Amino acid sequence: MKERLKEFAKIIKDLYLKGWLPATSGNFSLKVDDKSFFITSSGKHKGKISPKDFVLVDMEGNLLAGEGKPSAETLLHAVIYKCIPSASCVMHVHSPNSTVISRIVKDSKIYLQGYELLKAFEGIDTHEAELILPIFENSQDMPKLAKKVEEELRSASGLAGFLLRSHGVYVWGKDIHTALMKLEALDFILECELKLAIISGGMQ
Repeated sequence: MKERLKEFAKIIKDLYLKGWLPATSGNFSLKVDDKSFFITSSGKHKGKISPKDFVLVDMEGNLLAGEGKPSAETLLHAVIYKCIPSASCVMHVHSPNSTVISRIVKDSKIYLQGYELLKAFEGIDTHEAELILPIFENSQDMPKLAKKVEEELRSASGLAGFLLRSHGVYVWGKDIHTALMKLEALDFILECELKLAIISGGMQ
């Protein structure tokens, strides 16, 4: 696990350099087993992160080991692991594309279709498929927000991620590299949607 955390820290630094993790924003986790996972400590600058900046928590968000306080959004990671057993890595970034589009779109979902890069997501083998991306209203009441996310994850199959209004995007995967691939693909598609909105004069 130490080597995985070391690899993970390097990837997080790369995402910081993309401008997706300003200040101390964003949080990342790796599942250990069905009862626990490592997550980034609260308030850590992602451009300077190292393996020691992860803490071990249980599926209720309680600290098991490590120095520091678990991320404020630990419960959202726990809900993803509970609802999607195949997930072993969760990434949350504040990329400009995901943050802006979550403010522009007034609906509670974004429907993405027609992009070849949709094939980066599990179960999609054609650009003609439709990818649904839920948008949740941002909240400081994390238990309440976690419950809403859990309800959506349990009622909808095949979700690739979700947006928090004005608060970036969450994705997950069976491993670090799958989650990273999905994150990069999704941000590219959202950037295309934003550019299309500028050209067409709006987005619903």
